[in-house]
Formats: sequence, structure tokens, C-alpha cells
Amino acid sequence: MKRVKKVGKSVLQTGPPAPDRKAVADLINSHSPDVYRLALYLLRSGEEARDAAADIFVKIYANPGIIPEDHFRAWLMKVSYNHCQDILRKKSSFKRLLPKIYTRITRSPEPTPEQAVLEADEQSGVRQAVARLPDQDRAIVFLRYYQQLSYAEISAVLDIPEATVGTRLHRAREKLKKDLTGEKGGAL
Repeated sequence: MKRVKKVGKSVLQTGPPAPDRKAVADLINSHSPDVYRLALYLLRSGEEARDAAADIFVKIYANPGIIPEDHFRAWLMKVSYNHCQDILRKKSSFKRLLPKIYTRITRSPEPTPEQAVLEADEQSGVRQAVARLPDQDRAIVFLRYYQQLSYAEISAVLDIPEATVGTRLHRAREKLKKDLTGEKGGAL
């Protein structure tokens, strides 16, 4: 944190210097696909995902002092996850359905790139099964298998103990196994 020292009519800033804006921009550029994919996966809308990613990076670029020196990727995923959760909390389920209804009514014969990606994902049996998982399980599966985060990084992103990550991931895999093999049984 910078300290401000007043000397006569001048103000001097002391403390560690702010990170180089070019370095911050490079970090943002190198991690923007990961943030966008996480936002797209959680928000299920290309437009909302782009907006969310932009909001996240604007905040980071405007406040480079908040960037941690180590574990940047895990920190960024946590910031992104929390931002997307805030967006979802603010929206009612009806508002979330409106874009889907509108898209179905006005769908053009040529799907947009985002629609093509989402439709390709929905056609995959595994991805459909993952989409049916509860939000917490889906987030853990996404962070582990799609973002390749370690248990420790997932623990930091979701703010839960590392052992809980392992337990939830195991339960999610069991649910997926039952769903994909067509086994009947009670919910776990």
C-alpha cells in the first residue's frame, strides 16, 4: 500500500511502486481465454461472458496493486468465479431465461461462433451430464478438468478446504458415472 507524504505544496508517494501497466496488460492478455471460458461455462451466454471478463480485467488494470505476487492464476480464477456468482445472484431465473427464449425465436440459420461452441458442447454426452450437476459440483469439475487447476488452487478459488474439494470431486464423478452409464439409484 502506498503512503502519501505531504511536503510543502507537493505530495510524495512512498512505498512499493505500482506494477508496470505493460506487464499487467500482458498478464491480462495471456489469461483472458481462461477467464472467458470460466465465465461462459458459468453464465452460459457468450455476451454475458465477454462483459464479465471485460469487467474483471478493467478492475485489475485500474488497480494493479491488488495483483498477488504468487498464485496469480488461482487468484484470477477465484476473482472470476466470484464475479460470475455475483452476476448470477443479481439475476432472477426469469431474466436468465429471456435471452435463451429470444435466441430461439430469432435464431438465424447460421449460428454465431458462441452458439456453435455451446451447441457442440451440449451435443456431447459428458458435457450434458456435467451440465446437470449442481452448481458447486459443476464448478469443481470445470476448474479441475477444463482449467487444469490443482486441488489447492480449487480450494483457494472456491474458499473451501482442500479435503472438501476431493470429496465433492469424488461425488461429482460418481454422479457422472451413474448418469452416463444409466444406473438407477438414489441421489448422493
